[in-house]
Amino acid sequence: MAILILALAGMLAWRNSRIIAGEREVKGDVPAFSSYTVQVSRQAEAERPGEVIPLLEASFKEAEGTVHVCLCRMNGTISELKLDHAVQIMELTCSEFAAKGEMLDIISRQQAVENAEENDAVTRLEQQLQQLRA
Repeated sequence: MAILILALAGMLAWRNSRIIAGEREVKGDVPAFSSYTVQVSRQAEAERPGEVIPLLEASFKEAEGTVHVCLCRMNGTISELKLDHAVQIMELTCSEFAAKGEMLDIISRQQAVENAEENDAVTRLEQQLQQLRA
């Protein structure tokens, strides 16, 4: 009886490891500590620390000048936002700037995307921003 229980436990452990490996293939490896932020700047290339990686940037022209809104991943921190929340803030911020002025440019940095979740979020956000532009 004990041998049967050990064999079943071994099979369960093996199946769990296969499930986890499959999820990693779909989602991709994410840095151990990764969070997101939305940066708003009036400079074309805002100085960003090395651990801040821009994923999508939108530029708007208003009376005071050009404004850049950037969705960024912050590696090595857990104090900022989860991806879904950062995307919501990016959508809201961009719609507010689009209502005040004209959208100039949308720059998607697909080479910086690390997993399927980020890819989906950046693609969806880029499509929504294109609709604001129209």
